[in-house]
Formats: sequence, C-alpha cells, structure tokens
Amino acid sequence: MPTSTLYAPLTAGAFLFGDSPGAHTAEAVAHAISQQGAARSALRSVRRLSASSVETVDREIGSVTGRLLDLDLGEILVSSWQKYSKLIESAERTLAVPGTEEIVELVTHRVSSTYSPHVDLTVERTLIHSFEFELEVVFDVIGLEAVVRDGALAMVRAGECVVTATLTLDGARLAKKHHLVNLDLMVRLDPPRRLVSESDPVRTPTVDSAATPIDTRPSRWPEAVPLRSRGRG
Repeated sequence: MPTSTLYAPLTAGAFLFGDSPGAHTAEAVAHAISQQGAARSALRSVRRLSASSVETVDREIGSVTGRLLDLDLGEILVSSWQKYSKLIESAERTLAVPGTEEIVELVTHRVSSTYSPHVDLTVERTLIHSFEFELEVVFDVIGLEAVVRDGALAMVRAGECVVTATLTLDGARLAKKHHLVNLDLMVRLDPPRRLVSESDPVRTPTVDSAATPIDTRPSRWPEAVPLRSRGRG
C-alpha cells in the first residue's frame, strides 16, 4: 500500500490530490477536469465560447471544487464515534466519577460518507450546465483503542485506518485514492471531544454491530455554487 507524507489537518483535497495542503488542490482538480473534457462537452452547444473560455471554466470550476474539498477527514471519523454506544456509555461512567478514565476497544468497523454538491454554470444569466460532483469517503478502522476521560474522548491509540476516497464529476471519475493513514495524523483531540454532558439523560445501554456500516452525512453542505462566465461575441 502506498505511503507518503501527509499534513494535518488532512483534508479530502490533500488526500486525493497530493501531499501539499490546500494550495495546489484547485490546480489539481482543474487539471483532472480538463483531462476529462467535462467543460468542453457540457459547453459544446455554446458557440460563442472560445477554447480559452473553456479553459477558464475548467480553472474556475477547479477553484470552486477545491474549496468544497476542504473537508477535514478526521472530523468525519470523530463525529461518527460520538454516536458509538460503547463510547457514550464509558463517557457516562467517567463523568459520574470525576478524574477517572477508561480504555474502550473499538471493534473493526467502517465509516462511510458521501457528499453530492453541484456547480452551476451560467452565461448571461442563462443556466448552461449543472456540474454534478460526488465525493465518497470510506474509512476501514482496525484494532483501535479509545481513551475516555471525564465524559470526553481524550485519545485514540494503536489501530490502523485505511481511507478510500473517490471524486466523480457527472459520473466520470476525477480521482481515487486508497491509502493507509496514521490515525495520530488524521484525528486531533486537543481539546478532548465531549461525548456526554452532565445535563444529558442516562441512556439505556445498546449493542453496537461491527457488521453495520456507519453512514455520516453533513448537516450543512452547499447544494449549488453558481459560476458565471461571459459569452464571447
């Protein structure tokens, strides 16, 4: 499995398009879009747009999408763990006895998350095309230990995490990467992440299933980002 230097915080864009954080993601996305010829295909019916205009559209879509890919992969994992019943039950016990901590062994599990934004291209206030993106991120976590202290997730240690991310545009793949990632790099817990608070009611214990994937979706995600281009006479 490939290994390389990655930077914290680890975003979806940095994971998919190289080692450099942030700055080069937009350029990499624009290049991938240009290679696919997505803009040229979508704008075929617009005769007033020159080849240079199509290149500009590629760059602008790449820039917008690069910002959309500024998604912290560690936050996806931590948000899913905050719903894990064994961690919540441990948090309730440690919160009841201040100063105590527990080590919780998390079974092998998968966390998956899918995002489907789109970018609208308009020419002279007329919608020409809606570029449909899909970003799917899958985490396979093995042998993880979590340290719960005073009602919060304080640390994760040991374990492995294989991340698979796929970005498509209008059904065509722009990028895909499958990588073993250091959890210490991806997951940041300073300060610890609160699992329960003193005001929360005590839950009835439940059983987590190792075979059931956890689907996480963003509570807020831009449905459309308008992109405007001037026609050329």
